[in-house]
Amino acid sequence: MDRSDLAKGYMEANYNCAQSVVKAFAAETGMQENDLVHLAFPFGAGLGRQGFVCGALSGASMVLGAKYGKMLQGKEAYREKLYGLTQELLERFRKQNGTILCKELLNFDLSKPEELLRARETGVFTTKCPVFVHQAAEILEELLKENS
Repeated sequence: MDRSDLAKGYMEANYNCAQSVVKAFAAETGMQENDLVHLAFPFGAGLGRQGFVCGALSGASMVLGAKYGKMLQGKEAYREKLYGLTQELLERFRKQNGTILCKELLNFDLSKPEELLRARETGVFTTKCPVFVHQAAEILEELLKENS
C-alpha cells in the first residue's frame, strides 16, 4: 500500500485530514509519529473548522517542514527551497480542485454549527475529504521523490 492510500485509510479510520497525512509520512520526517499527529490535530477542517487551507495540505506542509526545515538554520537557500516546495504542493492541488480552501472544497462553512451539521448529514467528511487527503498525499509523495 502506498502512502497516499495509507493516508486515505487513516482519514477513513477517523483521523482528521491533517493528521492522516502526517501519520502516513511520519517515517519520512525523523520525528515521532504521535508527536506529529498531536501537532496536526488543530489543522483539520481548514484550521479548527475555519475553512481556510485544506487540512490535508497543512499536514503535507508540516511533513515538508519536518523533513527540510532543519536545514534552514542560517541558510536562505533552504528557506527558498522549502517555500518553493510548499508553493508547488498548493499549486498542484489547486490545479486538480480549483481551490485550496476547505470551505470552497466542501461548499460548507464549518465554523457555523448549522452548516457543520449539514456537512455531517450529507457525508462530505466520508466522501470528499478522503479524496482530498489522497490527492495531497500523492502530490507530497511526488515532491519528495523529485527532491530526494
